[in-house]
Amino acid sequence: MARKSYTELMFEFVQEYISGDMPRMFFDLDFDHYFIKYYPAMERLNPDMAGCFAYYLSEHGVDVSEGLSDAQHKNLIRRQWKKFSAALKDGLW
Repeated sequence: MARKSYTELMFEFVQEYISGDMPRMFFDLDFDHYFIKYYPAMERLNPDMAGCFAYYLSEHGVDVSEGLSDAQHKNLIRRQWKKFSAALKDGLW
């Protein structure tokens, strides 16, 4: 079995949360850790995609989510994931 890339791991992490398979507490606790750990490899693979991921999911998602209810938080992350996915479909990656 092929080993997953750090990019795939980050994508799956976010998708697991927005699909409802991960509680917010675990997402909040682990997102920054995984982002710091995996971002350099993501950036080496594709700097534009990594920057876009950072912009939508980190800067305009997790970083501005303090004080939101669980439902508002999940909606924000879902909305940011859709924007990021749309950028990918437009040929970013």
